[in-house]
Amino acid sequence: MDWKFVVALFFALIVAVFALQNAGAVDISFLTMELSVSQALVILISAAFGALVVFLLSLFRWFICQSKIKTSAKTINVLEQENKQLKMKLEMMTANQEQNPEPTE
Repeated sequence: MDWKFVVALFFALIVAVFALQNAGAVDISFLTMELSVSQALVILISAAFGALVVFLLSLFRWFICQSKIKTSAKTINVLEQENKQLKMKLEMMTANQEQNPEPTE
């Protein structure tokens, strides 16, 4: 099991225990809205929203990395083709030189 997953589960467990131990009703005010909600619900929703934000940011980073990988793969392919062509040229030149040695002075 990945250690990051274990750490995430550990913190999720801590948040859940904290939320359940603080389950009293609280008054929430946001812009023009006011409502009374369980504090546990507020904590869990806040944690879920934070997890969603982290997920979206990591997804954005993943797309950037995938784009770089595709660009690098294309560059590698082009360079491999160029390397292959240069090796063939070198082999041809070596073969020609062996067939037609230059006179030494």
